[in-house]
Amino acid sequence: MDSESNGDSLDAVVLRDEILEATYWMLREEELSDTVEPADLSAFLEATDDEIHTAFDRLDDDGLFERARGGYGLTDRGEYEAKRRFADTFGHVEEGHSHVECGPDCWCHDPEADEDDVCQTATTTE
Repeated sequence: MDSESNGDSLDAVVLRDEILEATYWMLREEELSDTVEPADLSAFLEATDDEIHTAFDRLDDDGLFERARGGYGLTDRGEYEAKRRFADTFGHVEEGHSHVECGPDCWCHDPEADEDDVCQTATTTE
C-alpha cells in the first residue's frame, strides 16, 4: 500500500500539523471558543473542505481530538502535541505567553539537564 492511500502523505502530515497549531491558537491562546469545527479553519488552510474533514476525523481517531458539543476539543494528548507544534512555529513571536511554556514536569526543568539541550517551549517563558 502506498503512503498516499494510507493517509501518510507529506501533505496530510503538514495539514495535520497546521490544524493542531490553529486549533491550539483558537482554543488556548485566543480562547475564542471551547471547540473548533472544520469550517472554522477552512479560511486559514490551503486544503479542500473534504481534506480538512478527513484530517479532523483522523485526529479524532488518533486520540488528539474529541468530539464535543459544538465541534471538537483537544484531548490532553492533543493539547500537548498542539502546544509543541504551536511553540515550534510561533514561539519566537509569542514570547512571554505562558500558554507555550512547558509543564513543570518537563525534562528541561531537571537541574542536571544539559543547558545546551533545552526544549523549545522553555525558551518562550516570561
